[in-house]
Formats: sequence, structure tokens, C-alpha cells
Amino acid sequence: MKDTGRNRELIIFRRINEAISLSPDVEAVARAILDIVIDETPAENASIMTPASGGTRLEIKAAKGRKDKKGRYSEKSLGQVFTIGKGIAGTAAVSRTPVIIHDTSADERFEARDNKVSIGSILSLPMVYGKDELVAVLNLSHPAANSFEDEDLDILSVLLPPAALALRNARLMREVDEINTMLKAELSMTDNAMTEFGRSILKVFNWMAVGVLTTDPRGIISTINKRATEMLGKKTGEDLSDIVGHDVFERIASEKQGLSLDVERRGKVFSLDLSPLPLKPSWQVVACIRDVTMERFKEKELVRVKDQYKDMVEKAIDAVYIIKNGRFLLVNRKFQEMLGYEQEDILTRHFRHVLTRDSVRVLADALRTTKGNIFVPNLEIQALKKDGQKIYLEISIGRIMIEDDECYVGVVRDITSKKELLTMKTRFLNVASHEIRVPLTVIRGYGRMLSRDRECVLSEGQRECIDEIEKQCEKLLRFSNSLLDFAKIHSEKFTLNREQVVMRDFVMGVVRNMQISARDKRVEVHFQDRGGVDTLLIDPIRFEQALTNLIDNAVKHSPDGAQVTVSLSRVKTDGEGLRMFFNQECAVISVEDQGPGIRIDEARELFNDFFVGASGRAKGGIGLGLAITRDIIHAHGGQVEARASDRGGHFIITIPLKLQEY
Repeated sequence: MKDTGRNRELIIFRRINEAISLSPDVEAVARAILDIVIDETPAENASIMTPASGGTRLEIKAAKGRKDKKGRYSEKSLGQVFTIGKGIAGTAAVSRTPVIIHDTSADERFEARDNKVSIGSILSLPMVYGKDELVAVLNLSHPAANSFEDEDLDILSVLLPPAALALRNARLMREVDEINTMLKAELSMTDNAMTEFGRSILKVFNWMAVGVLTTDPRGIISTINKRATEMLGKKTGEDLSDIVGHDVFERIASEKQGLSLDVERRGKVFSLDLSPLPLKPSWQVVACIRDVTMERFKEKELVRVKDQYKDMVEKAIDAVYIIKNGRFLLVNRKFQEMLGYEQEDILTRHFRHVLTRDSVRVLADALRTTKGNIFVPNLEIQALKKDGQKIYLEISIGRIMIEDDECYVGVVRDITSKKELLTMKTRFLNVASHEIRVPLTVIRGYGRMLSRDRECVLSEGQRECIDEIEKQCEKLLRFSNSLLDFAKIHSEKFTLNREQVVMRDFVMGVVRNMQISARDKRVEVHFQDRGGVDTLLIDPIRFEQALTNLIDNAVKHSPDGAQVTVSLSRVKTDGEGLRMFFNQECAVISVEDQGPGIRIDEARELFNDFFVGASGRAKGGIGLGLAITRDIIHAHGGQVEARASDRGGHFIITIPLKLQEY
């Protein structure tokens, strides 16, 4: 694909217009569309299916293979029939939404009809006219798995609407052409045969669900069916130009191209699709008429509601947007200034056009994972300004309903400076940790050499000093390791290596390891499995680090002979303290100790970077263990909190079970 952006779209539209000119040859239009698809996407094979058998089946009308120059793939595929509602194409036809199968070998909906045609991945897209009229289904396939990306959907989203219109017009033109053919055949019959045949044709014509009429080049109606008469109140011989205007027929005569327009008649709104019909000796105009009163009413109501929100959005202190069907419906001045767009440039633009590819996936995953939620807070993404500059944004997204349409309203903050400061902090921590570790390792090595050298005679006091040196070196090395972990977690390269883990066995294993280290303090660590949690999609190494930090903290703050209890349970959250997971099924890991308790003011600060509470300072804490735990749990899409109490510490990890879905 050599052309990109706007030029590419213009080329596609030009080729679609050429396809339209092929009407009423439905198969030729379909083949022309497939030529565009093969040229503009990675697809190796493509086909177009149209509804058949009363709308219960799909029949392949055209097919094309990239490497099959002789059309063998097409010949084998034409006429094959698939049931609507079954298989990949059938599912797309019912749902009216694209269906993508990245690996056909792992999807039971895929049914291979030809073993000679290898299909590893497939994409089926419904071609819809108006709001819900299924015109056809476009199928793309490739021998390799994972061959289709978001960019392909972008291109196809440009192609599909005009392609659907072209196919629909070709079908309607064929129907009208067939009717006219039958009418002309009527003239060559005997009087009796002509009368009988004419009645049948007129019956079909009159009872078509769509209003249809034809006019001469001046706009005088030559044929009109019952539905069109009911809609427009016109009959044969009357002038249509008093409804649509004389200039419409002048434009059609000069340009030889169809056009669409809305007219109001008797309190209703009708959409007219007018197209030139080449007949000899004189050409005619065919018009297809639809009642779009409710559609236009909803559009006007949406504009009215949009105006209601506009003032509220514009007055917001932060950058605010409203999205419908993935496209910007409203943005305020702050949002425009943040991304460098004028309002006319950003409105109707798809959100994926202002985000990096990775951020599109992050946002899509967040919305899919929290489908039952009405609010997604503090999501970090990367956006592209109009000039191409990358910036970091923190967004919060809420779902709202506007006239029965699901929309998203969001608040956006530019955190680029914050991210840059964090990068500098991370770099400093890496350097500081390294500079600490090297001399400490040397000091500890010399201390151990002195203490173990039998030829070196040391007094008892000197040996105690060396032991203390080693002890302090170990302490500083642990501090250095914590700095490294903290820096790694806050770096852009930090990723989780997730796998499905049996949580009962996992938590029990962590507890078993901590029981050994807790024996020195004569503290018992117990595990309680309260049921309901089978597996979670986690990084076992990082998650173990987070849970170990909590248990170790509990052991440190427990008196000798005390007990630490670790429990695993399944909970449906409510609005108290867990608003980001409201009304969701979650896995909950609780760590409780019998220590001095946690003050209310400390409970809010415990997980902050380098925060050390009163009891922590007495134990020699550096304020990074709980901060690292927080970051690891947040990276898993969960939350960790401390419960304030006068007696005993209580820490809770909450992970939504729906996170397993992606």
C-alpha cells in the first residue's frame, strides 16, 4: 500500500464510485469491491455474501484470491450457502458487528469448506445500509494466524458504508431493471397474455415494501407503486419536481450521477435515492423512497441533548470530552489546547487517531474489563498531539446514556511533566543503588575475611564491631535492593509475565515460606482458604513479592508468640472503600496481625513512597516495601488498602475476577 491518510481514502472513494457505475450488475460491483479489499488489506482471499432464502441464509456472490489469477478460487466458492446465525459470517450478519478470528484452529465457529484453501485468520464485517439493513457480509482471510490489525479495520470502516450503498443500489437497480424488462415484454404479447402478465407484474411492483417510482428527464412520473403513492401523495403523470425541485433533475442530467435528499410531506420525512436509468430512446430517473421520520427525529434530539451538555463541558476546569461510537461528539477548549486541534478538526474523529497503538489497546481492555462498571478512574495513556508530539495523559471515563445511545464522558489531565520527573527519579534511584552496592559489597567482604582469618588475632570487642559492620551492610544492601525494585517497577519497561495460577496453592506456598522466617520471632503464620477463588491471571514472581512484603510487615509488627492470619476469599464488592470495583466479583487476600494497630492518618499514607509510620521507624523501615506492594497490585489491575484499627494491623488485596477475560 503506497498511499496513506487522506489520499488513500480519496483513492478508495474514487474506486467505489467506479464500482457504483457498474449498476445494475450486482456481481460486477461485488468483484470491484473485492479488488479494492485485496489491494488495501493483507487479505489473501476475500468474498462477499448476500442474504438469500428469505433472509435465513448467506450466498457467496463474488470471491477473489490474491494469487489466483485465473479465478479458480472464485469459481469454487460461488454459490456456496451459509446459515445466518451460525459460523463466523453468520454471527457477523446477526450482530451487525465485525467478527475477527485471530486463529481459526482454536475457534469452533470456523468451518472449512475447502481443504485446498488454507485459512489461519479470518475477518467478517457486515455491510449495513442505514441503521440496520443488512446488504451483505464481507469476508477476509489469510493463511497465517494473527494477520489482521486495527489499521485494517480503519481502512474497512472507510470502505464499507459506500460499498454497502453501491451494492444496495445495484440490487435495487437490477430489481427496477427487471420490472422494466417485464413491462417491455408485456408489449410484445398477445392481448390476453399481456393482460394476465401485466397484472402479475403490477401486483409485485405495487406491493414492494420500498417506495419506487420512475420519471422522465423532466421529472414527470411514468411509473409509481402503491407504497410511493402513500408516502408522497403522487400518481402517474404528475410532476415530482414540485417536491424535490427542478434543479435536481438538471443536476442528474448534467452529471449522470445519482443523489440523495430528504423531503417533508404531511408531517413525515422521506429519504429519496435518485439514480439515472439508461433506457432507449430516452433515459429515465428511478427513485427509491424510505420513511426516515424517526431516524431524523432521533438525530435532532441528539443535537438538542448535545447542546445541553456543551455548556457544561465548556465550563469545566479540566479537559473534558464526550465520545459516541468511538468518535468525539464534544470537546472543550482545554481539550483542544492540550492536543493542538481546532474543534472542527477533532469532532467526529475516532479516538484511536489521537492515541498511540499501545494506548488504544490499554483503553479498550479497560472498557471491556469494567463493562459492568459506570466509571474507570485514573487510566494512564499516551496521546499524539496534532504536530505528532507524544504526551502522557491521565484519564477518567464514565458511561452516560444520551437518547438511548451509550456514550462516554471523560476528564483528561496532562501528566507529561510528572512522567518526566518520575523518569529522572527512577534513573537517580538506579544510579544511587549501584553506587551503594559496590562499596558495601567490598566492605562486607573485608569484614568477613577479617572475622574468618585464623591468623588474625582479634579481641572480643573487635569481633563485635566486625559483626555489627556486616549487619549494617546487610541492612543497606536490602535497602539497595528495594531501591532497584522500586526503580524497575516505575520504569517504562516494567511488564508483567502473567499466567493462570491456582490461588489456593500459590498463597499456601507463600505462607509456608514465611513460616520459616517467622520462627525466629516465635510468630505463627496461618492460612485460611474460605473458598470461591480457583485461578487468577497474575505474574507469580511479582505477586509473591507483594504478598511477602505484607506478611513480613505483619510479622515485624507482631509481638513474640503472636499469630498472623492470611486468608483467601471471594467477595462481591459494594460501594464502601472499593468504588472502582463496585458490584464486581473479586478475589480478596487478607493479612491480619496482632500488632499495635494502625492509626487513621497512617492508614491513608502507609502505601506512599518512602513513608514510614511511628512503629516502622522503630523497626528500621525505609518506606518502600508497601509502596512496591501497591505498585505491583495496581499493575495487576487490583487495589491494596490498610484498615485503621486500635489493635492489630489489617491489609487487604482486591483483584477483580473479570481480569481473567483478556
